Amino acid sequence: MAKNNKFNPTISVIISMYNAAEFVEECLDSLLNQTQPDIEVIVVDDCSTDNSYAIVDKFKSKFDGRLNLLRMKQNSGYPGLPRNFAFKYARGKYIYFLDSDDFIDANALEDLYKIAEKFDADVVHIEKYFQHEEVDGEYKSKIESFQQGEFVTEPTLETDDVGKRVTDFTHKKFMWWACNKLFKRKFLTDNKITFPDMTTFEDFVFVYQCVVAAKNYVRVPFVSYHYRIRQNSLSRKMRNVTEVILNMAKAISMMDKFMLKHKFFIDNPKFRWDAIDFFAKWRINANVKYFISDNNTNIPNVFNIVYRTIFSQRPEDNAALTSWMFVMMNIYKLYVDNQKIQIADLKKKLTELGGNV
Repeated sequence: MAKNNKFNPTISVIISMYNAAEFVEECLDSLLNQTQPDIEVIVVDDCSTDNSYAIVDKFKSKFDGRLNLLRMKQNSGYPGLPRNFAFKYARGKYIYFLDSDDFIDANALEDLYKIAEKFDADVVHIEKYFQHEEVDGEYKSKIESFQQGEFVTEPTLETDDVGKRVTDFTHKKFMWWACNKLFKRKFLTDNKITFPDMTTFEDFVFVYQCVVAAKNYVRVPFVSYHYRIRQNSLSRKMRNVTEVILNMAKAISMMDKFMLKHKFFIDNPKFRWDAIDFFAKWRINANVKYFISDNNTNIPNVFNIVYRTIFSQRPEDNAALTSWMFVMMNIYKLYVDNQKIQIADLKKKLTELGGNV
């Protein structure tokens, strides 16, 4: 990008891109159409193997020097590192993360900017999004949120009670996407909040730190982010058991280290453990498919992985994860065994009735 020293953007839009040739034009067009004019766009190509880079390169002239196209030296496999890389080049007062296969409404950034300025917000948090899911080659659209509880009807300043924020977070009253939020750049820099070096859960850890550290955290009722669910996206990619477990352990370790830097958690350790326990339970429940196969043969392997990669190294750092791993595997084993007993009993009854099973 030709440097324009006179241009001081209000918002830096950061896009991590990997093999998004089919969708990145729609993403960039949505930024060209923004009613907030003084924005810059930083696209980081994570070593795409399709023509994504060339497509974005052709957009440079349309953005008149406001588009910076960068490329990672090697593929990172997830959006966290490319976002951190782009952040070093960002000049905007605020940061907005956008995935390369998604897009936003024309007034999205202007609406967020006005609220951020009005409340002097560190974070502006949107609670809902448009979901476009691919079904039989077509995209079906609806308004969605994985956040639970009451939604705001007008811009609302979140409580500054950290304990209340943590409790609400553990009750899924915060949407933990990095996308769909506006962040004050100085806030992220001052608190040294970056994306962790992880292949999964990086958004969760990033947003949790923001929820804890932000002075002014504002919720808004806008629905302006368009999220596309693709069958071959990185977020839907199956990972092996070892990778999932190690990422869970790393996420818990990073959350814990962050909390131990805050006097609140030292004085109130209950909230520290609540947060770690919530993450461990939530991810174990969500990822049972990684740990247990239908015929139950994977259980010994998972036990070995848990012991070898986590418990035997630093059990004091991974107590919650280890405990929940063992609990969930045993509950699932009992469930499967009980199903087998019921099926065997049903077969016996059918045989007694003269059925052929």
